[in-house]
This record gives sequence, structure tokens and C-alpha cells, in this order.
Amino acid sequence: MNLDPVKRWKRTLRLKIAPAGSARDRWLREQFRLWGKLQQASWREVALKVLPAGLQRSLRETSRRRRIEAAQPYREQLAALLKAHSDARRVIVFPPNLDWNVQLFQRPQQLALALAEQGALVFYLPPKPNPAKEAFQEFRPRLYLCNAPVETFALLESPLIYLLTWNRVYAGVFRSPRIIYDYVDDIRVFDGDYRQMVQDHERLVRDAYLVLTTAEPLYRATRKLRPDVLLCPNGADYEHFAVARLQQAAPPDDMRAIVARGNPVVGYYGALAEWFDYRLVWEVARLRPDISFVIIGPDYDGTLPPAFLDLTNVDWLGVKPYAELPHYLAYFDVAMVPFVVSEVTHAVSPLKLFEYMAGGKPVIVTPMHESTRYEGVLVADTPESFSRKIDEALRLRRHPAYLQRIDAVARANTWTSRAEQILTALDEIK
Repeated sequence: MNLDPVKRWKRTLRLKIAPAGSARDRWLREQFRLWGKLQQASWREVALKVLPAGLQRSLRETSRRRRIEAAQPYREQLAALLKAHSDARRVIVFPPNLDWNVQLFQRPQQLALALAEQGALVFYLPPKPNPAKEAFQEFRPRLYLCNAPVETFALLESPLIYLLTWNRVYAGVFRSPRIIYDYVDDIRVFDGDYRQMVQDHERLVRDAYLVLTTAEPLYRATRKLRPDVLLCPNGADYEHFAVARLQQAAPPDDMRAIVARGNPVVGYYGALAEWFDYRLVWEVARLRPDISFVIIGPDYDGTLPPAFLDLTNVDWLGVKPYAELPHYLAYFDVAMVPFVVSEVTHAVSPLKLFEYMAGGKPVIVTPMHESTRYEGVLVADTPESFSRKIDEALRLRRHPAYLQRIDAVARANTWTSRAEQILTALDEIK
């Protein structure tokens, strides 16, 4: 991938000033984070903090009541939808967390879709409602993307709400909410005040109606506080990615030259961030000039090294819409999850692992606990072992028994099965 010269110059300069992972790099990231928070905060919020605590509470309560009153016009629409879907298995509200149309389609969106498909009525709210759009847009049957303010739901009695570690603040909007707390990642991966997040996490674990964890290490840690915690790993939309097995009319435009080289393709899609093992992949690419390495996804935190892209057999194709990923996956011969091994990545539930398998692709991973426990996964931790696993994967990609094994793993780990697991657990709560 040939980057724009200006972008390459900026990235090179930044890495020279503050190498990735250095103390200076961490300091710069913290300043950017604080500046971003300051830009997002209104001057009213900043000014409020200098007032006496009692007055702060009074003003916040007044503001809350006004927001609830302002949401009144939307409540009639909400009431009509609740009546129209009175036969829904459950009503679940997803308070503001991730935009629906983000660069990476992630767990909250997938669960919202799957829960609706399994009979729940789901309301999904973005971080910032767009008043120019329909207040309740029916994206799929029983799944509504909401541009109404979150206070629209404030008067519902004991609603089920889906919360993550970092958006616990929305619990205060609802009346006696029954919280589904989804503990998706080690808290250290999130930006923000770590101590405050730990407190929020512990409070959510203690008070939630249902607690979900995505990985074995998170499950074991949480079970000490909540013996009834549910292990609910990530999944895959099996049908969406299974089309990668079918004969495609032609490669995507930006893969045509790569495919035309005639070399096997080892591919990855997902975020490019500090947990991606650039050095390992770079060393493997140097060892294997006979292999094309295709990388798809955003440079999430600016850690993508310029030298990584200087290799002629490494192509970074940037971000691709979720709907197009199966078309790219179809032209991978082997897929990979090359993450740096750490306490954090040991607890990462491998969403893309199941998607790769649904597409019929052998998968090479680094030795992370949560990835290596699935049958059919190939494990490598050095450039040399990774190179050997590529050869093994290229043999296995046409082996019917192996393909049946990874297909069974993919079918057993779908978002549909996760949604059913959650709804069944809710039904069993006394």
C-alpha cells in the first residue's frame, strides 16, 4: 500500500518524536485524550464543577427534569411501538454507546441485531441523536435505531438496559433499571480514569440484573463477586461470512493486482492498534516473499509503523464496510489474528476468529488463551513457527475433514446462539 506522502511524513515525524509505547508517546496520548474530553464538554458542565456540591446536585436534577420534559413528544411514539410489539419476548434498551455505522461493526450492534431476531424488541441509541432523522427507525423487525433522546425511556418501569463498563452513567436516566452488564474487555484497554472505571465496574457487577463476560479470564475474575455470571463470548454472523466460500465474480478492485501476482494470500481485518504484533508480521513477511499479506482496517491509534508498509508483499487496504468483508475474505487463503500476547489479549474474545472459520479459512493465531481453546486453530509465536504454520494452513485449506472441524466451531459460535443464551438466562432469573 502506497500511503499519501504527507500522511507518511506526519507518521514518520511523530514516531521519531514519540516512538510507539514510549513514555513520551503515552504522555502525548493522554494530552490528546484530555483535550478531546474538554472539547466535548460544554462550558456549562465545566462551570458547574466550581459550584458547591449541594447546588451542583440541585442544578443537575433541574436539568434532568427539563430533559425528561423535552422528551415528552417522543413518548407517544414509544408507547405505540411497545403496544405494537406487545408479544416481544423482552424489551431491551441499548443506551448510547457506539454509533451504529462505525468503522468496525462490533459486539453491541451484533447483539442488538441477534436479540431482535430472537424475538426481543430492541431500542438502540447512538451517542448523539440526529433530530433530522426519524425518531424511531425500524432497521430490522423489532430493532429500532433511535434518534430520540435517552430521556424518552426515563419513565419506563424497571426496563432492561444493556450497559458496558464505560457508559454506566446512563443507568441514572432510568427508573429502577434492570441492568445487563456486558464486561467485554480488560478495563485497562479503555481510555479514561482507570480508578473510576474500576469502581464503576465493581458497582455494575454487584448491582446488575445479569452479568455477561466475553472470555474465560474475565469470567473467572468476575465469578468471585457474582457466582451467577454468564460466559458469553463473541460470535459470528455465520450466513454473512459463509458466502466467502462461494466463487466470486471478481476480486475487489483494490485486490485485483494482489491476486494477479499468483501468490497465496494471508489476510487480516480489524483494528490496527498497539495490540497488533507489527514486528511479528513484518518478520514473517520478510521470511516469505512468496506470500502476499493483506491488512484491512483502520490505523486505530496511530501505531502503524511506516516501515511495515515498505515491504512489497504487504498491502494495507484501509477500512472496508462490514458488508464488504466477506468479498475480501473470499480471496484470503489463510487468515490470521497476530496480536501481541499479554494479560489483556489473553482475555480478548476472538470475534474475527469465528468469522474467518465461517468463511472456510484456516486461522493462525498467536498463543492467546482465549483463541487457542478452539479446535482447528493453528498457533505460532515466532516468525519461523508462523512461516511453518502458513505452509500447514495452505495444505489444510483443501482438507475436507479440517474444513468440517472449523465449520463446526463457527456454527457453534454464532450471534444467534449468544442472543438465545442471554434471553434464556433472563427467563431463568427468579
